[in-house]
Amino acid sequence: MSTLKAINAQVTGSQESPDAIPLTLKPGDVVHVQHAHPDREGYVWAEDGQLSAGWMPLDLVDMNSGTPKAKAEYCSAELTVEPGDTVRLIWEDPAHDACWCEDRHSERGWIRNEHLQFEPPQG
Repeated sequence: MSTLKAINAQVTGSQESPDAIPLTLKPGDVVHVQHAHPDREGYVWAEDGQLSAGWMPLDLVDMNSGTPKAKAEYCSAELTVEPGDTVRLIWEDPAHDACWCEDRHSERGWIRNEHLQFEPPQG
């Protein structure tokens, strides 16, 4: 029987999470698209019309139904990290060049791959 090994990454660049309650969407949820990300192509600032907002990939928004709606489950939470931090990789999203990670405080969120250096599995 094999055991799962944790995959860790070293943070190489700082990232600040937006000062907003993360956007958590299910397929079909209405999305209010605001503006494009200034330096991340394909990402837009989106809101749920209530309290939540965050950056999300535009390709996860159905813009053809008259009212923009989420195509898939998505959470916009981002981790605030600094160079030298170590995070645990939970899920990689190669289509959007980011990883869903957990920090040493058990907080979870997205980190751009450009800010991560992947460590080889231990063992």
